[in-house]
Amino acid sequence: MSDAPEIIIRVSNLKVGYGETVILQDINFQVECGEVFVILGGSGSGKSTLLKNLIGLYAPLEGEIWIEGINLVTASGDERRDLLKKFGVAYQSGALFGSMTVLENVRLPLDELTALPDPLKELTALAKLKLVGLAASVRKMPAELSGGMQKRAAIARAMALDSRILFLDEPSAGLDPVTAADLDVLITELAHHFGITFVVVTHDLASIYRIADRVIMLDGRTRTIAAEGRPEELRDKAADPWVRRFFNREPDDITSGLHL
Repeated sequence: MSDAPEIIIRVSNLKVGYGETVILQDINFQVECGEVFVILGGSGSGKSTLLKNLIGLYAPLEGEIWIEGINLVTASGDERRDLLKKFGVAYQSGALFGSMTVLENVRLPLDELTALPDPLKELTALAKLKLVGLAASVRKMPAELSGGMQKRAAIARAMALDSRILFLDEPSAGLDPVTAADLDVLITELAHHFGITFVVVTHDLASIYRIADRVIMLDGRTRTIAAEGRPEELRDKAADPWVRRFFNREPDDITSGLHL
């Protein structure tokens, strides 16, 4: 019996961009089932562009994106629709519908994509909200929720179809440190207790150290992956001094000598 980890996402020779403009190239990585995998990099490094390709919003210029054994790039018709149901996405803003209650927001994927009876849809949505600590807020409108609660509701909606994979875009953006730390705890608990695989795009170093099993760091200068590994290892042992400075929040050599 093999002890090798299950690879749930495999990205091979990916090139992404817009028209003739290449944002990233030679992107290769694998994500193991149940891990929290973080994509980070400086401003303009291509994090958001890569995420949009991984979730099928954009088509890559070259390469393959394998999710649970199916190539998202070439999948079409029913195969593509079935594949897109296998993962959920929570966007930076939460992207909740303001005219719907929290429960209705979480239930929406079930209404749109399943033929479940209404009582079961309701129970499923309630269960997801309970998992993220919002059982007491099901009848509230998004505007009545704090920023952290809106992020939790977005995660609950992303889990509505029992997806094994969740993509999170800057989950701690706009949150105070305590609320962000609480959200980090939720992410790690969902990963470790329920086996959910997370792919998280962020540049929040405090969050990265709390949640990440592994990270890849994108480099806007070379338009590819500058480093891959555990965040503590990259902080202390990365071969590239620029990577070590990033993880240690040290100033760039060009600006460190300026005196204002």
